[in-house]
Amino acid sequence: MSAYKAAAFAAAAAMLAAVLKKEKAEFALLVQLAAAAALVGAVLSGAVSVFRLLTDCTARSGLDTGFMKLLLRTLCMSAAGEWAAAFCRDAGLSALALAVDTAVKVLMLSACLPLLREALRFAAGFFV
Repeated sequence: MSAYKAAAFAAAAAMLAAVLKKEKAEFALLVQLAAAAALVGAVLSGAVSVFRLLTDCTARSGLDTGFMKLLLRTLCMSAAGEWAAAFCRDAGLSALALAVDTAVKVLMLSACLPLLREALRFAAGFFV
């Protein structure tokens, strides 16, 4: 799915949800959830090719595959945190959204500590 199609689909779903919200709020929520699920499904199908490309490039470069796994893990953590924070903001829970954002950032940093350690070792090799 192209970005234009995704944007048009999201805009149409948002307009439909806005119209339904006046009459039946529960149907508006169902439209929003269905549209979100459809968009995530479309994105995930495109992500498979990106994953294959990254795996191929990592294998050819001779880098440790753990770095690619770390990249994908932090990317997924970031996306999940953004979605959770957005749901909290939509529910009017801005303090909880801020807590989710902060927690995800700290968890991502702690997940990247091995990579940071290797980068510092590599940089120290230039100065010694």
